[in-house]
Amino acid sequence: MQFLTTSALKEQELINQALKNEGLKQISSDSEITRLGEGAWHYAYLIEAEQLVLRIPKRIAYEKEVVFNKDELTADYAGTKAFYEHANRTGKGMCPEHYNYHVSDELTYTIESYVGKSIGLAGQTPDQSKRYGSELGEFFMALEELNSPIPGIGYITVGERGEIKGQYEGDLSAFIREETGEYKEEWESLLESSYSFDKEKVRKNGENLIAARSIEREKLVLTNQDTSPENMIFTSSGVRMIDPFPILYTGTSLAANYVFNYRTLFPALHNTKRHGKNQYHLLIPQLKASAEGFVEGYVNGSKQKWNDLNVEVYLKLVTMTHEHDQLLKQESLSREQVIRYGTKDQIQERIGIFFKELERF
Repeated sequence: MQFLTTSALKEQELINQALKNEGLKQISSDSEITRLGEGAWHYAYLIEAEQLVLRIPKRIAYEKEVVFNKDELTADYAGTKAFYEHANRTGKGMCPEHYNYHVSDELTYTIESYVGKSIGLAGQTPDQSKRYGSELGEFFMALEELNSPIPGIGYITVGERGEIKGQYEGDLSAFIREETGEYKEEWESLLESSYSFDKEKVRKNGENLIAARSIEREKLVLTNQDTSPENMIFTSSGVRMIDPFPILYTGTSLAANYVFNYRTLFPALHNTKRHGKNQYHLLIPQLKASAEGFVEGYVNGSKQKWNDLNVEVYLKLVTMTHEHDQLLKQESLSREQVIRYGTKDQIQERIGIFFKELERF
C-alpha cells in the first residue's frame, strides 16, 4: 500500500495517528477494523468500535502518481462537508451525519459516519432499482428547494481567506445562456460532420429542444455531479449517498446528468478500464429502472419539470457525442483518456450508439 504522505508510518500507525487526531481510541490490532476496499483515490477502513469510516488518500491513482496539493484536497473535502450538511437539511437522511477531515503533507484523511453495507447494483431487482432511483429523484428535487449556503457558480474552490466558494462569480442565467450557445455549436458540428445518421430528424428535434431550454426558471443549487453506483450505498432502509463531487449550478442540469448516465452512458462505458469492473452491460435493466424511478421522483407529476429535464438529458447526449468525435480526431489518446473512454475502436463503436440515441430522442 502506498499512501499520500511524507511520513514513514505504516498502515496501522497512520490509522492510529488519524484516530488520535480525532480524539478517538486507537486500535491495537487488525481485528478492530474492516478494510472496505479501495476507491480510485483512497483506502477505506471501517473503525468497528466507532462505526466510522476512515479514508486515507493513495499515492497512485489511475496508474499515475498523485501530487500533494493542499488547496485542491481542502476544496474537495470542505466541499464534501458542506454538501453533506446541506443534503441532510432536506430531512431525507441521505448523507453521513458526521464528517471531518485533516489535510497536511504528513497526514491527510477524512472520517465520516458509516451508513451501512450496500447490496450493490447487482444485488437489486429492477423494481428495487426503480424505488432507489425514485428516492434519489425526490432528494435532487428537495435540494432545489434549498438556498445554496456557498456563493459562486461551478466547482468548489478555496478563496484567499480560506473560505469555500464556486470557481466563478456572476449571474446564473447568463451562464446558462452562454453554455446553451456552446451546446448549440457542438450540435451543429455533429450535423455538419461526415457521420451517417438522420440529420434532418436530429436537426428538427434539436432546434425545438434547445430553444425550449429552461433558463429563467432555474436557481443556483448546491448539488452533486458524481452519483455513480459505487458512490451509492443501497441499504434495506433506503439509498445513501457518499463521496460526492459537489457543484453549484442549475439543479435540472445535474438531475439530467443522473438520468443520462444511468440510461445511456454507464452501459456504453462498460468496456473501459475505468468502468469495466462494474459490469454495467450486465446490469442494464437495473440502470434503466433507476433512471426511470429517478425521473418519476424528481418531476413528481409536473409536465414543465419533465420537459425541462428532457431538454437537459438531450444536451448531455449532444455534448458526450461531440466529445467522442473530438477524441477520434486526435492523433493519439492520452493514458487518462484511454482509461476513461477506451481505445479509438471502442470510441468509434460507442459514437454510433450515441447517434442512434440522438435519432430516437
